Amino acid sequence: MASTPDSPDAVSYLRTLPETECFELLAVATVGRVGFVAAAGVQIIPVNYRLGAEHQLFMKTAPGSALAQLAEVDAPVAFEVDYHANDFRIAWSVLMNGTISYLDEAARTAYEALRRPPVPWPGPASSLPVRFLPRTVSGRGLQRTRQD
Repeated sequence: MASTPDSPDAVSYLRTLPETECFELLAVATVGRVGFVAAAGVQIIPVNYRLGAEHQLFMKTAPGSALAQLAEVDAPVAFEVDYHANDFRIAWSVLMNGTISYLDEAARTAYEALRRPPVPWPGPASSLPVRFLPRTVSGRGLQRTRQD
């Protein structure tokens, strides 16, 4: 009988991902979560994003939304992206801390250079581009294999 990822003969390897690999993974993913502290407590909002030049992440939001309000004050936030294969043999997670802000001139140039801009789920109501600029980056990868 074949080994499954959760069978007793499966071995898991957890490793810290180097920063370069974290950004490679962020470049192929398109959905993440922005976390921040609000009056009601910790909030986590799922977002579509795109990785741009100089490790900037770009997303669109609605004017007046929670993300737009955070961008007005260059608020500190966390940004997280993860993935797991259907068979759970491979998984990874990237967590960053940084700030979310409106686009300055350099960020606007980087945004306009994106091959594909972010496409927000709510549609045209989310027309305001904002950026996340990471201050810290960490990642972990998990691989499960059959023990021989």
